[in-house]
Amino acid sequence: MTAKLHNLVAKYMNKTIDIEEWEDIRKKYFEYSYLAFMTLCAHEIKSDCAANEIENIIGMNDIIEESILCYVLKIPSSYEFISEVLSIINDYDAFDINCLYQSYIATDFSIMDGEVKFEGGKNNRDILGSYYTQEEFAYDITQKAIEEYLENNIREEVNELKIADYSCGGGAFLVAACRICRQKRISADIYGYDVDPIAIMITRHRLRFEESSGYKILLGNPLLITKNDIEPLEKFKRAEVGRFYSLEMGVVSHDNVMIALGNPPWEKIRFEEKKFLMHYVENQEIGSKAGREKYIQNISETNKYFYNCFIDDYEKAKRLIKKEECFCKSSCGELNTYAIFTELCRNVVCNSGIIGLIVKSSLLKMPVYSAFFRDMTKNKDLYEVYMFTNRNKIFNIDSREEFSVIFLKKNNTKNLSIALNIERYEKFVDREKIELSYDLLNKLNPETGMIPNICHNEELEFLVSIYEKYDTFGMRYPECKFGRLVHLTNHSESIIKQNDDGYIPIYEGKFIELYTAKYATFSGMNESDKYKNKASAKMICDIDGKEYPESRYFIKEEVWNNLSRNFNDEGVIAWRSLTSATNRRTMLATVLPLIPTCQSIQILQLPKKEMLHILALFNSVVFDYIVRLKMAGLDLTQTIIKQIPIPDTKSFEKELVYMGKKATIEKHINSRIRMLYVSDQRLDNFFADVSIYPIKRKITRKQIIAEIDRLVALLYGLNEEKFKNILHTFSKYYSEKEVEAFFKASTSLG
Repeated sequence: MTAKLHNLVAKYMNKTIDIEEWEDIRKKYFEYSYLAFMTLCAHEIKSDCAANEIENIIGMNDIIEESILCYVLKIPSSYEFISEVLSIINDYDAFDINCLYQSYIATDFSIMDGEVKFEGGKNNRDILGSYYTQEEFAYDITQKAIEEYLENNIREEVNELKIADYSCGGGAFLVAACRICRQKRISADIYGYDVDPIAIMITRHRLRFEESSGYKILLGNPLLITKNDIEPLEKFKRAEVGRFYSLEMGVVSHDNVMIALGNPPWEKIRFEEKKFLMHYVENQEIGSKAGREKYIQNISETNKYFYNCFIDDYEKAKRLIKKEECFCKSSCGELNTYAIFTELCRNVVCNSGIIGLIVKSSLLKMPVYSAFFRDMTKNKDLYEVYMFTNRNKIFNIDSREEFSVIFLKKNNTKNLSIALNIERYEKFVDREKIELSYDLLNKLNPETGMIPNICHNEELEFLVSIYEKYDTFGMRYPECKFGRLVHLTNHSESIIKQNDDGYIPIYEGKFIELYTAKYATFSGMNESDKYKNKASAKMICDIDGKEYPESRYFIKEEVWNNLSRNFNDEGVIAWRSLTSATNRRTMLATVLPLIPTCQSIQILQLPKKEMLHILALFNSVVFDYIVRLKMAGLDLTQTIIKQIPIPDTKSFEKELVYMGKKATIEKHINSRIRMLYVSDQRLDNFFADVSIYPIKRKITRKQIIAEIDRLVALLYGLNEEKFKNILHTFSKYYSEKEVEAFFKASTSLG
């Protein structure tokens, strides 16, 4: 049925469409979506209704403000459209409002060949930041929050609950709240907000059939706090064209909420030009910044005004949010709505209030939110966390995405409880939880105090043991120099695509693998492939051969000299910054001469002796395993590195017989590292005075790395069983056969 409705909407949009006027296109998309929804409501309320009855039926049931209804019904052919919708839905015995809403937020529209086209996608959903929450999931979160509140206030007679959802969507949480309160014979005073008028209409429609002491479901953006509320029709006019961050969408703040619930949007508050243009550009090249700039220059004045309004909305909204004291902890870095909504809820709930939200797990793991997280844990507000993976597509987003259900309450006295690696939302509250003291969190992540990326108790126990034995990198090497030096965008004025006098090549992360800076190249690639968005370099067939990576960007030498002035030319440790905890290997590091490296590479510099220690540690599976337990997102930053525990320098001086040779662990490791770089003549000077011994056995590159891995495991004091357990987590790198062949202490140690 929803497909038929989409086609009908497109049919009517295409009757009067003017592809030169972007605002009209957006309006029509919303206008006919409203009409379709209202007829569905009318059908549910009175199945034999006629098109000319729609105004009375919808108005009488308070589904939409009268001023908005009159505005929408002025659309040309609106009653004709309503009649066609009714003819469609009369063919169906029943329909699901929530399915309709889910379909709506997951539908994109664009202009192709002069016509409106609808298709499944995520552009519209990304703009709204909305993801449909399953009814059962919302019910369980709501039930837990309500029961927790009643338990905390057991000494008081609670007759009514004030419950709010500041991003109510289709109303799943608020409907659940009404039903649970009815079961417990408690009145429910319901508040809901959303920037999407269809969401508001659906929620009002659903609450009509629930028993509550009253509900107030309002159109507006709760992140834009205002003293004077604007008339609903004016908000509607902004929302229908997608201007959700117009200051006119602001709402008047209120507090003393007893329970705050919801699944706040997962979006960044920023204008994304490409996503904006995708709706309106027909057969235009907008993939590159230059292409978009050229296109914008040639649009009509009307469309340019519409375009500029969006940019202005976002800039003003960001300034307003950053100025608000109630968002002072969460409005850091790029503004992410799930973080700001969380702080909003913390500020509006009463002293005995409960908060239950679905948020991205980044809020609990990413260093950018460390101040906000520390504030929540310092006050012990955050008391329960359920961490989910999206492998089973709980939400229609990337299966690698992680999200969490969090519960907060003021005046909490408990430790933090965490349930990990949840793949299904059914009965998630019954999952076994790990209890963490807030002091332990600070010990495990001293730089941020945030939750490590653990999945099981065994991982937690490993982390605790390793932190008890060793100092962190940051404590061990406080003098270490870190850098991420060349930024291809920020330094674009000094960067060219063809080598020239006075310019030197820029290294990219693609060129780096374990113990090599000769992994990939742009040599022999055509211009289109080389410079396309997310271009891939081609692998160098023989990394031990004579071929070196060919760069695609070159930076002015004098600019590079200035950027690198704090580093000497001894050499650096470089690693791929952009990576993932689910990759074959997460940490990929090498030695490099001091040469230009772009933002996808991070570097550090210490005395040479320590750098060789660090190189072996960085590329070991033990260090990699710890990184995976600490890393959230895709950027392996120096903040993560500084929090990793590492053996001290003296442990490298221990002598042992390894593979039939007696030497210090340092010499065993350095001898093998030197073999891995024998073909890279750029590093001959770096290794010139390094103490090594010859290894005459026939041995592959991977066997060399495996032997270093075994030595690092000894440095960390791991027994055979624990080390093998770690190795098994790297099944994409080490096969079972390799584990058995390379890591038996009985055959490698004497």
